[in-house]
Amino acid sequence: MKALLIGLFLLAIVMGAGPGIHLVNPDAADPAATFTTFGLPTIYVWGLLWYVVQLGVILVAYFRFWTTKDD
Repeated sequence: MKALLIGLFLLAIVMGAGPGIHLVNPDAADPAATFTTFGLPTIYVWGLLWYVVQLGVILVAYFRFWTTKDD
């Protein structure tokens, strides 16, 4: 489970602010390109999505692995 969380977090880092943005960034020369999603620039929505994934990984790790057990 820890390896999965680490892998997912690293994937979110790479896809959110790294080369993953090239997947959603539209070609500026394309006249039919859509630059907004949900009223926001698509690239912002992409970044926010991956930040939510990172937050989810942190919350799962916190509640599952970083808690102390009371005896």
